[in-house]
Amino acid sequence: MRRIAALALAGSLALTGCVSGPPDSSASASPSGSVDALTVGIDEDMSPTIDFQQGLAWEDAETTVVWDGDGDHLEAGQPLLLDMYGVSLEDGTEVIDTYDGFAQSYVLAPELLGEDLYNALLGVRVGARILHVSPAPEDNPDGEPPIAIVVDVLPTRAVGNEVEISADLPRIRLAEDGTPTVTIPDGLEKPADLQVVTTIQGTGTQVRDGDFVKVNFTMVNWKGKELDSSWPEEIAPLEVEVGSGDSITAIEEGLLDQTVGSQVMILSPATLAYPDKGPVVIVVDILDAFTPQESE
Repeated sequence: MRRIAALALAGSLALTGCVSGPPDSSASASPSGSVDALTVGIDEDMSPTIDFQQGLAWEDAETTVVWDGDGDHLEAGQPLLLDMYGVSLEDGTEVIDTYDGFAQSYVLAPELLGEDLYNALLGVRVGARILHVSPAPEDNPDGEPPIAIVVDVLPTRAVGNEVEISADLPRIRLAEDGTPTVTIPDGLEKPADLQVVTTIQGTGTQVRDGDFVKVNFTMVNWKGKELDSSWPEEIAPLEVEVGSGDSITAIEEGLLDQTVGSQVMILSPATLAYPDKGPVVIVVDILDAFTPQESE
């Protein structure tokens, strides 16, 4: 759909939805629907469902906050991490579902999200869940239906309790948006083995072997020079399949048994990272994780 074209790319189309009651064929005009007429539920996998009455006319863009967050208010142009589930309000056809995989990364901009969803999210707090109704476009040659969409606004940085670490370890200074700067103490001994230090303890699900994990990270060499980072707004967070060997060993092993929401500092010898760059320090914020379903 043009108004959420970017969102439609995030999930595959399905042919399921949740509707209640057939349309009233005796009515000469469809009564108007509103966001208050929708019911958000939860299925057995803890993903949202949307229940609605079929046959209503959905004419206005509306938004309600299902629950509020406790993070910062969203501002135009900032990075986003969103879980989304949406259905057609004509027949319940699923138009997007990210809850069975990764939450999706965006920037809060109308050209990426569409005007309706952009306005719905502007000012919402991180951690909130909203329910948004978007009517069919006025100029609608493709016959796009009105849609309802549940959106969870997830943190783009580690959230949890800070953990006090030894004074002889590298120091981490966080910018206002969470971007880390790493300072290596003079004379710090280079690591012979992998060291993983939790600096922020999150309370989300635990990362297991075989999980897919989305992280923000910064890597510096033993002189403190940045080698790589996912933090600039134009760069999406890194997606890692733990145990696949697609990422460096230091990151894959460093994520094991950690929890979503945590920040970990990984001190790695060159052999477990990049042999030509020497030992490295990697600061990783664990944003999201999911376990792929085994095929029956």
